[in-house]
Amino acid sequence: MILKPKNWDKFQHYKDRCPPWIKLHRDLLNDRIFASLPIASKALAPLLWLLASESKDGEFDAASNELAFRLHIAIKDIEAGLKPLIDNGFFIDASTMLAPCYQPAIPETEREGERETEKKHVALEIPDWLDVSDWKDFVAMRKKIGKPMTDRASKIIISKLEKMKVKGINPSIPLQNSIVNAWQDVYEPKVQQASQSNEWWMNDKRIK
Repeated sequence: MILKPKNWDKFQHYKDRCPPWIKLHRDLLNDRIFASLPIASKALAPLLWLLASESKDGEFDAASNELAFRLHIAIKDIEAGLKPLIDNGFFIDASTMLAPCYQPAIPETEREGERETEKKHVALEIPDWLDVSDWKDFVAMRKKIGKPMTDRASKIIISKLEKMKVKGINPSIPLQNSIVNAWQDVYEPKVQQASQSNEWWMNDKRIK
C-alpha cells in the first residue's frame, strides 16, 4: 500500500528536493479530529510525515513490515496506530489513484491483458544497471502472492535499489532475496552478501 499525507502540497514547503526537516503546523493543536485519535496514532503521524518527505510527491511504502523496519516499531503497534490515521483522512491511499483507463473497441482475451500488464512493468523506465530478468521475476512474484505492482510501487522499489547501488550493493541481490522469500519489498542484504557485491561494483561496465 502506498500512502500520501493529506494536503501534502501545503504541508511540504520544499518543492524540488527532499528536506532536512518538515513543517509541523500549529493548527494541529486545534484539530479536534486529530485530538480524538489514539495516542499511538498521534505518535505515529509525525514519523510518517518524515517518511513522506523523502519523496517529492509525498508518497511512501506503507507496508507493515516496511514501516516496522524503517521506524523500529512493532508491526502490531504500526497497524494499531495507522488505521485511525487512514480512516480519518490524515493519510490517503495513493496506490488506488490510478490513471484513467480506456476500454478498447475490441475486448482482448484475459491472457492478452496479462501480457500487456507485464510489458508495461518491464518497459517502465528500467535503468541499464538493473537486470531486466530479475525485475520481471520480481514483478511475477508480486503478482503470484496477490500484491501486483503499480507504477508508483515500481518507481519506489527502483529508487530503493538505486540507493543500494550507490552503496556498492549489486541490485540483483536484494531482488533475488525478495523473490526467494516472497517479500513484497526489497531490503539491504546482510553484511556477507553486501561484501560480495563489491566485485560487481568494480567490474560492471554499466556503471562506468
